[in-house]
Amino acid sequence: MNKEGILGLDIGGTYIKIVFKKDNQIIKDKEYIADIKSSADKLIDKIFKILEKYNPKKVGIAVAGLYDEKEERLIQSPNIKSLEGLNIKQIIQEKNDLDIVIQNDATLAAYGEYKYGAGKDSKILVCLTLGTGLGGGLVVNGKPFIGVSGSAMEIGHTTIDTNGWICHCGRKGCLESYVSSYGIERLYFIKTDIYKTSFEIITLANEGKKEAIEVMEEVSKYLAYGLMNILHTINPDRILLAGGIVENYPLIEEMAYSNLKSLSFSLPFRDVDIKLAKLGEFSGSFGALALAESV
Repeated sequence: MNKEGILGLDIGGTYIKIVFKKDNQIIKDKEYIADIKSSADKLIDKIFKILEKYNPKKVGIAVAGLYDEKEERLIQSPNIKSLEGLNIKQIIQEKNDLDIVIQNDATLAAYGEYKYGAGKDSKILVCLTLGTGLGGGLVVNGKPFIGVSGSAMEIGHTTIDTNGWICHCGRKGCLESYVSSYGIERLYFIKTDIYKTSFEIITLANEGKKEAIEVMEEVSKYLAYGLMNILHTINPDRILLAGGIVENYPLIEEMAYSNLKSLSFSLPFRDVDIKLAKLGEFSGSFGALALAESV
């Protein structure tokens, strides 16, 4: 059977999100993998089954974590540790004759938004994904900016407090420690001495509960510092906010923007448009698709 169409895969900690394009028709789907992600063999087998189902001529893959462009290996990943150290591209190509490109999921989320979402026509686009962690992607003049080794835009691991909280990466005071699901949970616990999940806290904030709203206001202030650093360093014309936190609490965009206005230089602030991303949980898959289309 002839291979047709282009496939974009986003391998996360719970699902592989799928976007398949053929004859300008787009299909979206996802495969649950939380129960097999600790096994590299089972995870790779799942990818093979997806490839068999769609039979694409090209595939792009978005992966969470540090992807070494030179060695073509996933070096460090918070959610799919079983794939660390593996050359996923080589493993797939040993059994499948097709073109494969792989990059970091946040980078490809930005590229997906640039090509198919809210980032169209942007000159310098930044996309931040607010979820379990805090990821960042950058597209400059229509091309993903990945840096020399592939690890550019790790905005979540820039330091905002040298004596701050321990981040999941092991360092102190990373922006992600405060602007993430576990950051929300920490702030709420400090305020109330009660543990709740970030989803529960956001639900309470949406219901108008004072303590939860105050937590989200605090998160938005930390986010504003991250946005200020991006404005002063990169001077983009558009910043998109994506991820589960933003999708469930879109008011955080307004709150962060308000704080940013008083923090940043007026010149870069004047020329930036901050808005919500458009593609939701499939932004990384669309970016993987777009990257495969470009090669």
